[in-house]
Amino acid sequence: MASVFYIQQSPASSYSYKFILSHPMATPITVKEYAHNLWKAGTFTSAILCLTLFITFWNISDPFWSGIVRLTAFIFFALAVLGLLKLMNGPLRVTLEKTEGLLLISYQKKGTVIQEEQFEIDTIKQILPAQPGYNPLYTLVKATPVAFKVNFNDTERELFLFEFSGRPLLFTKAEQEKIKQFLQAAEIDKEVSL
Repeated sequence: MASVFYIQQSPASSYSYKFILSHPMATPITVKEYAHNLWKAGTFTSAILCLTLFITFWNISDPFWSGIVRLTAFIFFALAVLGLLKLMNGPLRVTLEKTEGLLLISYQKKGTVIQEEQFEIDTIKQILPAQPGYNPLYTLVKATPVAFKVNFNDTERELFLFEFSGRPLLFTKAEQEKIKQFLQAAEIDKEVSL
């Protein structure tokens, strides 16, 4: 499927140029990282337990139990603050774009690009969906999130295609399908299986 473009130099000139693009460019896509609902529930639960234990701490007269309840209240306070910070960050948005010979990946947080990567398409051997490793918390989640691994021609080692701050990014089934369709439309890897 080829696209043909005609460009005319000027109205007075009879010369025209014909450009044939053998591969149409794939439209860039933006997908969202999978965010567990466990963070919301855990943050809310930690805040409630922190408040309950803090009130209990003020009503206990025994110094031994007072110290234990105070320590436990502080632990739940720390968990509530960490969960709140994670929720405020929100999930990352990943934009995939194909330019001439390059696969561009940009990571965005709250509309600001915070990291960009580029891969030469010729060096990509294949892209595979893969579980990032066994985690017992994933069994609690109904949807099975998946990360993408990439193999290059110059190495036998598999690397994560979408990796931010040393952690692989996980995607839901709908987002996986969008990534698969982009990779096939961009003719980067026609054999991506989900």
